[in-house]
Amino acid sequence: MIHIYYGYGKGKTCSALGAGMRAVGSGMTVSLVRFLKDDTSGELGVLPFEIYPSPHKLSFNPGAEYQSWVDGALEYIRRCDSQVIILDEFLDIIPDFLGIDDALSLLSDDREYIITGHKSIQQMVECADYVTFFEKKKHPYDRGLKARKGIEF
Repeated sequence: MIHIYYGYGKGKTCSALGAGMRAVGSGMTVSLVRFLKDDTSGELGVLPFEIYPSPHKLSFNPGAEYQSWVDGALEYIRRCDSQVIILDEFLDIIPDFLGIDDALSLLSDDREYIITGHKSIQQMVECADYVTFFEKKKHPYDRGLKARKGIEF
């Protein structure tokens, strides 16, 4: 089954990781691939998942070098044998780094996919079994405050 958590509200990644924790607690295997994020998030040191390594540094406008990382991540997803695969910020690499048809062909029927991102992609929503929209009403970033380690990352 496919779960999609999208929007500009806080909590998409936390919800995806929480679902992954529930799966691990029930004896399932879980893998995490984080797109458009570097390796600095606080939760990475404590998650009981297989985690595909993120780039150490990531610019706000990733280019060809990042495409190479995405290609490696996609190959990892294809050969991964976990029962649950969390694809964090996956929606946000479509279409710049991955075409929609390739994204859809990556998702097989024999496992659970938990996908997050900011934007809604109609073809992804149509094939999903769960779709949850996160709406931001207020956020400290709107006041110019930067993300805080341990809270936002």
